[in-house]
Amino acid sequence: MWKLPRLVASPDAMSKQPHNVRIVGRATSPGIIEGQAFVYRERLAAAPTPYEISKDQVDQEMARIEQAMESVLGDLKTSTRRMEKRVDAKLAAVFKAHGAILKDPTLRQEIRQEVEELVNAEHALSRVFRRWERKFRDMTDQTLSQRAEDVADLGQRLLRHMAGVQTTPLEKMPKGRILVARRLLPSDTVALPRRSVVGIVVEFGGPGSHAALLARGMGIPTVAQGPKVTEQIAEDDWLIVDGFAGEVIIRPDSPTRQRYRQKVADLQAAGSESQRRCHEPARTTDGTPIKVMANVGDREDAAAAANCGAEGVGLCRLEQLYLSRKVPPTSEELLAELRDIFAPLRGKPVTVRLLDLGGDKPVPFLKLPPEDNPLLGRRGVRLLLSYPDLITTQLRALLAFSREQEVHILVPMVTLVDDIAQIRQRLADVAREVGQEKLPLLGAMIETPAAALTVADIIRYADFLSIGTNDLTQYTMAAGREDPLVSDYFVQDHPAVLRLLRIIVEEAGGIPVEVCGELAGQLGAVPTLLKLGIRTLSVAPPLVPGVKQAVRDTSLAPTT
Repeated sequence: MWKLPRLVASPDAMSKQPHNVRIVGRATSPGIIEGQAFVYRERLAAAPTPYEISKDQVDQEMARIEQAMESVLGDLKTSTRRMEKRVDAKLAAVFKAHGAILKDPTLRQEIRQEVEELVNAEHALSRVFRRWERKFRDMTDQTLSQRAEDVADLGQRLLRHMAGVQTTPLEKMPKGRILVARRLLPSDTVALPRRSVVGIVVEFGGPGSHAALLARGMGIPTVAQGPKVTEQIAEDDWLIVDGFAGEVIIRPDSPTRQRYRQKVADLQAAGSESQRRCHEPARTTDGTPIKVMANVGDREDAAAAANCGAEGVGLCRLEQLYLSRKVPPTSEELLAELRDIFAPLRGKPVTVRLLDLGGDKPVPFLKLPPEDNPLLGRRGVRLLLSYPDLITTQLRALLAFSREQEVHILVPMVTLVDDIAQIRQRLADVAREVGQEKLPLLGAMIETPAAALTVADIIRYADFLSIGTNDLTQYTMAAGREDPLVSDYFVQDHPAVLRLLRIIVEEAGGIPVEVCGELAGQLGAVPTLLKLGIRTLSVAPPLVPGVKQAVRDTSLAPTT
């Protein structure tokens, strides 16, 4: 069950304004919390006041801009390290992308051209970044259009430095508040862990937004897409945020607060029971055993998985071992990292996904050419096959580790049969080179409709299948999972997606099939997945106890 934040005491005197004003939005991070609102409004949103400069001041203004850029680049490195350590490597990669934009020579050239029109540095920066933001926002390619938010964020960072503002209003936010904002840019999210934010209400943003990723990673109840929240909610208003239903109650009266507190108490009681039984096997009411594994990215995740009763690791991501490096790790370095990550799970089976790069996960040591649509470009195994040395390094480390612990190897983004066939052959070749006869199990990650519909061919080269429901939904529904503009189309339990899951299980011919996407962690979806024939679920470590309990509450007996 979800770990719910501690309720804070309500004020003795309620506002004389209307009680129980209800805002309906979208649930993006589960949980229920009540507390006082902190309404966040962006500084420097308006364009700076322009003033004329002389020709001999151009270099001086450019020097000010360069100094601000260097300071921001330093901030971005700090933000990257902080997010990699505290939350998620994917969110950390956002700040790497910001650094790449800031280093773009075209951007700097445009800024200089503006200054040479004899306007001050702040006005030049504002004009160029607003122009770039519009340019990205108007692009038809979804991935590139989403960069508009990144450009806006960078512009705000630079202008804050130029104005001598080293912090955002979030830095002064009292601890234990519910944050209310129109939107949260990536740089805003960095301050949230330190301020002990207990809830989030935002007007813009979907389940894949930066704020949603951070909130889910930290267990902060969040409601997004609430209309005009910064106008409807006043500073210090008492709120209830229901991250399960996607609702916000403004100035709840005593009966409403009591009803929600009882709901929280019931959820906590259920959570305590599932936590108490988390190390017990998960069986349906009619005795079918179900494996509940954990998705991990580092040793801390692995320790949490062990504490929460995971039966092993269904998905370990290697990206965080590569994203911040100027050169890729050697096989010896990877082996040492694997030993460290999985130390808390000694003796349990672990599935390690080969490096999944491309799309929104650039790395410094690969000079990847720009693509019109990276999410439909060289991702996962497609990229790996272009860099054989990367494959060899990973396979050597995994083969060595498989002599110490049960290891399964997962190939990301398999679409063509040849994708998995080539990796199978390379695994055999590397094993022969190192003199190892016993090979780890090799699995294919099913993330595209093409793979789902050709499972019968893929299993000729795969020992197991793992369904990544996040990408499978994205490609089936033609809706980016991080695009709030089409969030209504990103429906993981849509009949089309469920039909593909059924086909995968039926065509698998008895080889193991697991689900490792977010759908596996949605308690309401667990019975559906089990009835489709899924027998292994892999979820974030804190979700393991609740998923196990959902399994125990499910009957697979046919209804009459």
